[in-house]
Amino acid sequence: MSIVAECLPHGNGSLSRLPSLINFRLKLIFQTMKLNTSSLGKQPTFQRRKEENRLNRIIRNKLLLSLIFAVSMLMAAIALEAQGPTVFTVGGSGETTDTPVETAVPDSIYRKDAQRLILENEYIAVAVNNSADATGRFGIKVTGGDPLRTGDEEKPLIYGYEMPWTSFTTVRFDGKDYIFGGKTKRRSGGTGEYGMIVSAPTWNSETESITMTCRYGSVEVTQEISIVESTTTGYPDTTKVKYSIVNRDQLPHEIGLRVVIDTMLGANDGAPFRIGETAVQTDAVFDQERLPEFWQAFDTLTAPQVIAQGTLKGREATPPDLLYFTNWGSVADVHWEPPLVPDRDFTRAGEFELDSAAVYLWQPVTVPAAGSATYVLYYGLGGVTVVPGQLQLGVSSPAEVVYTEREESFSVVAYIQNTGIAPAMSVRARLNLPPALKTAGTKPREIYIGKLEPGEVTQLHWEVQPTGTVFGNLQPFSVVASAINVPENKVERSIRVVKPAELTLKVNPPPGLKVVNEKLSPNPYPISAVIKNTGESEAYGVIGSLQLGEGMQPAPKEILRRYIGNLKAGEEYKLTWYLTPEGIGKRSYLGVQFESNSTKPVMYIAGVRLPILTPKIRLVALKTPKVGEIIPVEVRVENLPMLTGAEFDLIYNPGLMEIIRVSRGLFFIENQGMTPWQAGAIDNTAGVVSQIGGMRQTAAMVSSSLATVYIELGKEPGEAVLMPTDLKLQSTMTKIPSYEVEGLKFTINKQGGVKVDPFTPSQ
Repeated sequence: MSIVAECLPHGNGSLSRLPSLINFRLKLIFQTMKLNTSSLGKQPTFQRRKEENRLNRIIRNKLLLSLIFAVSMLMAAIALEAQGPTVFTVGGSGETTDTPVETAVPDSIYRKDAQRLILENEYIAVAVNNSADATGRFGIKVTGGDPLRTGDEEKPLIYGYEMPWTSFTTVRFDGKDYIFGGKTKRRSGGTGEYGMIVSAPTWNSETESITMTCRYGSVEVTQEISIVESTTTGYPDTTKVKYSIVNRDQLPHEIGLRVVIDTMLGANDGAPFRIGETAVQTDAVFDQERLPEFWQAFDTLTAPQVIAQGTLKGREATPPDLLYFTNWGSVADVHWEPPLVPDRDFTRAGEFELDSAAVYLWQPVTVPAAGSATYVLYYGLGGVTVVPGQLQLGVSSPAEVVYTEREESFSVVAYIQNTGIAPAMSVRARLNLPPALKTAGTKPREIYIGKLEPGEVTQLHWEVQPTGTVFGNLQPFSVVASAINVPENKVERSIRVVKPAELTLKVNPPPGLKVVNEKLSPNPYPISAVIKNTGESEAYGVIGSLQLGEGMQPAPKEILRRYIGNLKAGEEYKLTWYLTPEGIGKRSYLGVQFESNSTKPVMYIAGVRLPILTPKIRLVALKTPKVGEIIPVEVRVENLPMLTGAEFDLIYNPGLMEIIRVSRGLFFIENQGMTPWQAGAIDNTAGVVSQIGGMRQTAAMVSSSLATVYIELGKEPGEAVLMPTDLKLQSTMTKIPSYEVEGLKFTINKQGGVKVDPFTPSQ
């Protein structure tokens, strides 16, 4: 009995969930029957009959064991229900504050075939195209589906799971549209332009997701696909699609995103979309202000093949600026705003079949240099509790909500269908709430619908808020549908209210900057922060960002705005940024901020003193000099910003040294290519190298190397000076700051030793 008790759901409602557990076990048996009998057709008759008799005995034994298992579970459930969970009641409201035992979430299984990467569990599966055509596109199907009912197994949620190509994503980059992923010759984006694939679809075991990265100019876009829990069912039956945009340029860019979901519910490719109180069957668009938490789609309430759901708000979801519902053909041919036609149904443009699609569009935003942006959408199975009747009634709502001081509301959606043969008259619907919940806004709890024709479906939408007086599993709320000529129907649905997440920030005080060898140290300059969720629920979509004052720049490849993801209660995350400080001789600042979809932002601001660095053009020996050896000497420009060109001469004592050759510095390499440059004319008799230098198109970094000069010291004792002279600098600045020029003095003693010292003309 103890083993059976462990299998049962604990707390409120264990008996109500028992049929689903038994049903799931029977599903497994019948699936085994199908697998075992599928290979009998190719065997001889006498062997087949013998094998069938053996299988029948096995199946009878399994069914008998299952019946014993079911009876045992029923007895255990009754015993557990009689004991009741440990609860207490507040104010006679009947709400409970018990903490339920967390049930283990089944792991998703990753596998790979010749042309796809697949992630699946007992509810859904998502496939990502890994072929040469339409690489990176995804399709979704149901596997075991909703454990509370049958009929949705192995049905598609997105068209083309076997080889995905119809659902695709557009990246708008500075006003120009590109299709994400690999090229295709098919209708969906076949005429579009594409970027460069940086990383083909790959399994990421750390994030348990299938990822792919494409580059558009200096901007990288990463698609990350995983399976997560639904907001309405509580099961891991939802696909999470995340796009991370990173600007690796030194300039800002305008980036927008459009995602097409080619919905298909079983065999139905034109089911109406149900959003709020609207059943959408023709072209429609909803702006962000009109979006509820989710939309759902199913063909009929009496026997829906598949109930699909797109989650628009909550958790990590990024509500789109515009949500379109239209036919797939219109969005396959047009890669940004779909061309809507009033009252046009979902017949595929240019053809004659119904083919619906949902389109998420995020308008372009400015992504700054070293900045990022993240977009998340959810699509999977929807949780609708249905009770049969002449007034067939289905109710959907989140399984869990977070109470916040902002008093955010959540949706309760009711679907009512007249399944009778005569009209239902004076139909009404009433929302009954426990004291721990209240309606938001002015909509009444009881709504008069009127006449409902046979087969007609209507839907209602209430906004509801938790009062914050009770937390945990609440007493169920209910929706009652009634009419004067048919029996009333009632659906109850449970909800759990949890306390909010809270972010706590700790930043290590930034180190002081010092000048070491004409450079600021430390460089790169580290800023470390630890963010912790000290609240009681999960913080979704946590982002850490760094704001910089004058004289502070991100180090190469550093990203100032980082998407961390989710932090569970008590979990913490350490984040370190690396910066390049400038020696401007001023006091600057830096600001660390963390925010999430579920919390208030937290911030830390600190002042940083930037020591002054003197602008210089100087010579640096790259190795310890010895007589008779070739010594590389670098000509450096330091702390002189916005230079685009430089030309100079080198003078030296030809009696003690000889110039062998001159090579270009990093200043004259731009975008991985060589810029115009000349090595100068070497005259070892006169002791001069004249007109070393060149140009570049864009301004260079603050410090760089102009050239490397290779010299050979003689063996005679004496002093020799190597000095840059006749400098001509070009800059994007109207006035070049004053700077110092520093050469090198080589002293050779009688024993052949060499000493090197900096040398300025005043010396």
